[in-house]
Amino acid sequence: MESFSIYIHIPFCRSRCNYCDFITYAGVEYRLNDYVEALCREITLVGDSADSVVPIHTIYFGGGTPSL
Repeated sequence: MESFSIYIHIPFCRSRCNYCDFITYAGVEYRLNDYVEALCREITLVGDSADSVVPIHTIYFGGGTPSL
């Protein structure tokens, strides 16, 4: 059975680096809870739409400032 990997982008940064090409937002940490709630809803929707169990090999978390 084929397995998949997931990348979850966390788009919040303390400040915006001039070399960064990722979609990120600085100074809006107050939106973190909204983002997490939306992410949880998206995970549920995708999981509910799957025809069968989908094996996940790896989950990557990236983007943003890690301390946020």
